[in-house]
Parts: sequence; C-alpha cells; structure tokens
Amino acid sequence: AAAADEEFSTEFLSAARAVFNMIDVDESGDLEKQEILTAVKSNQKVIKFLVNCGNQNLQYLLVPARLEAALAVLDTDRDGTVDVIEWEDAIESALANKLEARAAARIVQAKAAQKEIAEFTGEFLSAAAKCFRLMDKDQSGTISIDEIVKSVKSDEEVIKFLRNCGEENLQFLLHPPRLAKALEVLDTDKSGELDAKEWDEAINRGLAKRIEDLKAEQERRARAEAAADEAFSAEFLSMARMVFDMIDADESGTLVKTEIVRAVSEDKAVIDFLSNCGNANLQFLLVPARLENALNQLDTDRDGEIDAAEWEYAIEWALKAKLAQRRAQREAAAAANRKEIEEFTQEFLNAARDCFVMIDKDESGTLTKAEIVRAVSEDQDVIKFLKNCGEPNLQFLLVPARLEKSLDALDTNKDGEMDIDEWEEAIHRGLAKRVEQLQAEQERRARAA
Repeated sequence: AAAADEEFSTEFLSAARAVFNMIDVDESGDLEKQEILTAVKSNQKVIKFLVNCGNQNLQYLLVPARLEAALAVLDTDRDGTVDVIEWEDAIESALANKLEARAAARIVQAKAAQKEIAEFTGEFLSAAAKCFRLMDKDQSGTISIDEIVKSVKSDEEVIKFLRNCGEENLQFLLHPPRLAKALEVLDTDKSGELDAKEWDEAINRGLAKRIEDLKAEQERRARAEAAADEAFSAEFLSMARMVFDMIDADESGTLVKTEIVRAVSEDKAVIDFLSNCGNANLQFLLVPARLENALNQLDTDRDGEIDAAEWEYAIEWALKAKLAQRRAQREAAAAANRKEIEEFTQEFLNAARDCFVMIDKDESGTLTKAEIVRAVSEDQDVIKFLKNCGEPNLQFLLVPARLEKSLDALDTNKDGEMDIDEWEEAIHRGLAKRVEQLQAEQERRARAA
C-alpha cells in the first residue's frame, strides 16, 4: 500500500504541476481569474484533473456560481491571483484527501477480500471432503489405487475438483502415465493407499496455492477497480455540474422551482442523469407528486432555491451511493468471473490431456518427433488445440520450419522426446496466458456494461 500510495502521489503531484502550467498561459507564475475561466471552460486536461482532485475549492473552479468564492479562499495573500505557493498548498490538501480516500477504500476492499477468501475456503474444503467420500467407495477411510482409477475415469464431480484443486500431485491422478508417481508422493506412510491425513495434507497445499492465486487476482482487480472508479467519479461529477448549468437557464447560480420543472419535463440529458444518479431526492425531482418534498430536502438553507453548494452536497451523496453500488456489482461479478475461469481451466486441461493422448499413438507416455509430425499434419482436434493453446513453442509445432527449434525448447531434458512433465510445463504456461487474456476480456466486459 505504501509503495502504491507513493507512486500515486508522484503521479498526482506531477499532474497538478502540469495543470498549473496549462492554466498559466502567459507563464507569469500566477493564475489570473481570466486564465482560470478560460481553462475550466475549454481545456479538457485541466477539467479532468480538477473535477475529482480532492480539494473542494479547486473543484469549485469548475462551477461558475462558486468560482469567486473558491478563488477568494485559494488566494490567501489577497493579491487577486493564485500563485504557485498557494496552488501547491491547495494541492497538498487535495493529495491528503485523496490518500485518505484511498486508505478508506483499502479498508473496504480488505474486508471484501477476507470475506471472499473465507467463502472460497469453506466451499473448497467442503468440495474436498465430498471428493474423498466419492472416491472412497468401500468407506474404509482410505483410497486405494483401484478406487482412484475408477473415480478419475467416470466420476465427473471428482474429475472437476481434482482439475482445479491447486495441488499438482492430486491433479496428476487424472493422468494415467503420472498416477503411480503422484500416488507415491502423496502416500507419505508408504501404505499403498491414501488415507484421510495424507489427503488433508495435499488438500491444504492445494488450498494454499488457490488462495495465493485468489489474492493475486484480488490485487489485480483492486488496481483495475480503483482506476475505473476514479474515471467514473470524474465523469459523474463533470456531468453533474453540466446538468446544474442546463437547469440554471438564467445563469443565476441557483435553481428555482420553475427552472427545475421545465428541465425535468423537457431536457433529456437532465432526465437521463437524474433518473439514475444515486440520490433519492434528486431522482424525486422527476416525480411531480414528490417534487415539493424533494426540493425541501435539497434546499437546506430554506431560501426557496437550490444553490451550487446544496447541489454539490447532494451530488457527493449521490456519488457515494453510485460507488457503493459499483462495489456490490463487482463482488457479484467476481464470483461469476472466478467460476468462468475455473470452468475454462478445467476445459483447457481436459483438452490438453486429450491432445497428449491423441499424439501419443504408441501409449508410451512420451511424444516422439514422428508422432508429433503425424498429428499436426492429420489430426484436426490436435491442430485446433495447439493453435489456441497460448504457448508459442506448442503453437510452432504446427509450422514445419519452426518445429525442430520448438521441440528443442520443449524437450528440456534433451532426450529427443517430449515426456508428460515437459508437456505439462508447456501447457501451464499456455494456460496462464489464456487466463490472462480471459481476465482482460472480463474487465473489458465490465467496463462496457
């Protein structure tokens, strides 16, 4: 968190200084009112920075009705301009607020992450216990080789769990050439069977791996979500200020009832924003029967109008509600995304092991060059899998001019063949690449939704 905050602070301060220079078109080192007015109307980079910068007075430079008051606060030496020291003071305050907001967001994310891990752990251990029971056909409390062989051939629930359990020796029980070697590793008391203690030890290793993967995914999601929320907040606040100006037809800096009634009847942009803005009282401006009561709630100084400060206060609450809504939607989406990745992983590894068997015509447990050449020339299922497997050297087996070089890279023990260990290593590199692509697609879908 400290490193991330340090990086954020560096970027924020750099952007703040760049914005000062953009506004200071005459390069005097001071920001005059006219320079500010011009910049907040026409310079999108300035607007984008100020709209959610963390300092209310800097943000109010974007609101015509609040600009004079904001300038008066920022101009601490009362010389009529905002000099670089005054700007830096405001930026320091803005950065402190942004860092405080990031810390609060991390607390929320940490609680959500802990909840997700606890739920995943419960589901995983429950599935592991059920898997053991399903394999232990004679209910002896141990799993024999015969019971394993039968289960991994015919029991889809066992197969599905082992595919995604995170412990490679349990996963290798699914692959006949590796079964004996995997069982030897798992059977720590060398009894020839797998008892409950040995099973639990392997399961806990798998759980640790799956939780490690889940934490990495949570960190990746958190970074993506923070950036997405930042962009959403800037867009939301910018639109909210535009809507205020659309309603304020006489440009008085306050919204009277007649202006509101006209806007919510005729202005589609105003209607679209208010209808899903996240603040009930703003939404009730669209409902004739609720309008008077909503106005009373929004008009906190009871002067019969909604001024810019009252509008901004309502918008702040609206934004908090929208961000909370986005968090809830992401939590639901995270579970769906995890399920999608698990299902994809299972299908991918199934296809990979089927592909190995299809190539290994003599069932020796290794792939010779002749077997590979034949398969990549004739077997459409092999060709289809390799083409989309995500591992360059496996994909280059389909290219005659690259085949020798690819085989040399894949054959790590240099025995002239590709054994199951070498195949699995390449497959897991490909799987990592494909999962990374799937996660990027999930993020793209989330942004588009």
